Amino acid sequence: MFIEVFVKKTLIMMKSIFFTAIITLMSFNVFAQDAARQNLTSPGMIYSFDMNDNSIKGTPYIVNEFMPGKISIDEQSKIYNLRYNAFNDVIEIERSNGDLEALNKDLSNVTITFTKDNKSYRAYNYIDPDTNNNMKGYFVVVSDNKKPLLVKERIVFTEKKQAKSSYDKTKPAQYKRKSDLYFTLNSSGVAVEIPSNKKDVANLFPEHSKDILNFIKSNKIKTSKQEDLVQLLNYMSTL
Repeated sequence: MFIEVFVKKTLIMMKSIFFTAIITLMSFNVFAQDAARQNLTSPGMIYSFDMNDNSIKGTPYIVNEFMPGKISIDEQSKIYNLRYNAFNDVIEIERSNGDLEALNKDLSNVTITFTKDNKSYRAYNYIDPDTNNNMKGYFVVVSDNKKPLLVKERIVFTEKKQAKSSYDKTKPAQYKRKSDLYFTLNSSGVAVEIPSNKKDVANLFPEHSKDILNFIKSNKIKTSKQEDLVQLLNYMSTL
């Protein structure tokens, strides 16, 4: 069951191109798990996009509207109004009074499932392929095995660029959806990008590289096709 406790509460005020927020007393929900308790929402600031700012093109959200979604921790679950902010990489929770809070990314064994399309998200530690930094973020769970297929949805922000001459055009600030990336878990449980090169895929798991490469060749696996990656990772989960 869910137990409500009241500690600090974060109220959000929407502002202009970058975001502002106010920190006040923030309320926390907790799930009871035997003697242990985990905070459902994150302390401190979260950021929200000003949907009325027409000078910014695009959106930081995969879907702008809040939708019913189930937050499950182990066998406990509850429905909230949720949306995924891919730019800030947070799951936003809309409270009944209109306040917005961010789901605590550090909770363990948490799955977020949107009821409309059964799309599930989970937070993993991962290696950012652009910076090689260790991060923690949300992934869409496509297949849920020992070697799951995870999809990283990405949105980037570019600032407004003024025209340098009468021959140029001013480019507005915008959010732009980038191509999704495929990930899976390495032997340490960290999400790593699945390479496009088949030999590189096999080399991610050197102890089984020959078996993986033989499977890829014999089943004509294409690393660019999601259904082929599911087939490959299902096989790798048996190794």
